[in-house]
Amino acid sequence: MLELNDYLDLTVATAGAQWRGLLQREYVSAGKKQEDFTPLETLLCFGLGLIGSQAKSGNINIPESSPAAIKLAELFKRSTGSLALKLANLDGRRAHRAKHEQQLWIRLTEDRFQFEVLYALILTAGRSVGLDAEKLPDFLGFEDNRLRLVTEADTVSDSELLVSVRGHRVTLPGSDEIDIRDTERALLGTARVGQQQFARKVLTNSGFACVFCGLSTRAAGLPSSRMLVASHIKPWSESAGEERVDPRNGLAACPTHDAAFEAHLFSVDTNGTIVRSPALDRAIANDASWQRNFGQNGLAPKLILPSFATTPSARYTDWHYSQFSVEFLY
Repeated sequence: MLELNDYLDLTVATAGAQWRGLLQREYVSAGKKQEDFTPLETLLCFGLGLIGSQAKSGNINIPESSPAAIKLAELFKRSTGSLALKLANLDGRRAHRAKHEQQLWIRLTEDRFQFEVLYALILTAGRSVGLDAEKLPDFLGFEDNRLRLVTEADTVSDSELLVSVRGHRVTLPGSDEIDIRDTERALLGTARVGQQQFARKVLTNSGFACVFCGLSTRAAGLPSSRMLVASHIKPWSESAGEERVDPRNGLAACPTHDAAFEAHLFSVDTNGTIVRSPALDRAIANDASWQRNFGQNGLAPKLILPSFATTPSARYTDWHYSQFSVEFLY
């Protein structure tokens, strides 16, 4: 029987042995008992959740058409549906999950960097047994720093997420205080995963660069991940359920321009044109540092987006534009 430490204390050697076992596995005929999931498989199913989608119900889903899910299902000699069911075990949607699975979900979502370490370890072990990028894709982008960029781009606080979690009514047969507390922690973990999905989609759509000035540590080959955030256009606290995870309600921004955008020192119109407030114009005219950061060379005239990008929804940009105060507009 597997225990929590079999997942959290995984080593390169143990992961390598699990990969070798998987490479020797045969498909099991329909209707026959499937092989139990190894820790390595379960952890990668968690990883698939980070690039999945969040349903209206709040549940995290793995699309069966996902290229990463298809590749992993081939390696595991399983169906993509079985990977989705394993994720449902982890986040608590299935009543007959193994005893450790909810605790694993809680631990991995409470310490966002612990999974990054485990994912890197699993990739390293896979490469050591001959699984190249074609056979075992780095679907989270550890090797090119996308994983760290996404992890650190999420700016929604746990206190904010907890407000939405406590809006759920959870009924557990025979539950006691510990069960209720763990259920709340698991729901909070699901909310965190939803925000990581949001951050990944927003940064990918923006080409991992600030849409206001073009700053990109990834393009420059620099290690600092905290130079980019996934900013909500209509703030998370003002948004309803689906709006909070809608990537068209997001823009990638450097911290300086994110703070100024949040303070409504400038806004964006329906066409993506950046509109400075009179207050910001006065600061630019009177202070060289404001000129450098928000003048013609510091702030682009329009949102900087790749050719493949989806533009933000007017539903959100109109909301932000409407928040300019009378003082700022006139």
